Amino acid sequence: MYNPTYTCHRAAQPPILTGAADDPAWATAEIAVLTDCVTGAARPPATTARLLYDDTHLYLTFQCADDYVWGTFSERDDPIFTEECVELFLCPSGAWRQYYEINVSPRNVVFDAFILNGGSSGGDRRMTGFPQYTCDGLRTLVAVDGEFGVPGGARGWSAEYAIPFTSIVGADALTPQPGDRWPMNLYRIDAPAPGKQEFFAWGTVGKIDFHQPWHFGTLLFA
Repeated sequence: MYNPTYTCHRAAQPPILTGAADDPAWATAEIAVLTDCVTGAARPPATTARLLYDDTHLYLTFQCADDYVWGTFSERDDPIFTEECVELFLCPSGAWRQYYEINVSPRNVVFDAFILNGGSSGGDRRMTGFPQYTCDGLRTLVAVDGEFGVPGGARGWSAEYAIPFTSIVGADALTPQPGDRWPMNLYRIDAPAPGKQEFFAWGTVGKIDFHQPWHFGTLLFA
C-alpha cells in the first residue's frame, strides 16, 4: 500500500461537461489509475480518472470500462454504493478524519455525505455519516458507451463532476492556491451482476472498506 499524489493543474478554460469527457481540456490533466482496492494490482475492468480546477470549481472525470452498465436507483442519496458507482472522498481541511463523499451512478444519481471517522487502521470502524449534507451547485453528467442495462451490451461509461469550492468548505482559502495539498481518494464499485461487486481504488486501502482515510492519497494543486 502507498499514498499516491495527484498533481491537479489549473484549467485554462473550464471543461464543457457532456458526460463523455470529450472536452479538449481533459487532455491537459494527468491520469490517475484505479486498481484492486485490496492488493493494488492492476486488473480489469480498467478505470481511470482526471482532475482539473479553476477559481470556482474542482472538475473530475472517471472513465470506466464495463460490458454491463446498470443501476436501479433514481433518487438523490439512494444507496448507489450497493450497485455500481464512482466515488470521490475529499478532505479540504487537511484534517483527514473529516471528509466529503460524493458518488455518482451510471444513471447519474448522486449520493453525497459528510463523514466523521473515528476509526483506526487496526480495524476499529467508528464512523458517522451525514447524508443530509448536500453539495449545493454540484453538476454531474454521465455517458454510457453502448446499451444501458443489457449484459454484454456496453463498452463502458463515464462520469463528470463540477464541484463548487463554496460547497466543500474546510480550507482557509475557498479557492485552492498552488502548492495546497488536500487528502483524497478515488474509488469505483463495479457490479458485474446484481449482488456481486468488485472494488477499485486510486490509493490502495488493503481491505474492502473505503473509509480508511489513513490510506488517502494527496491532491496537489499546481
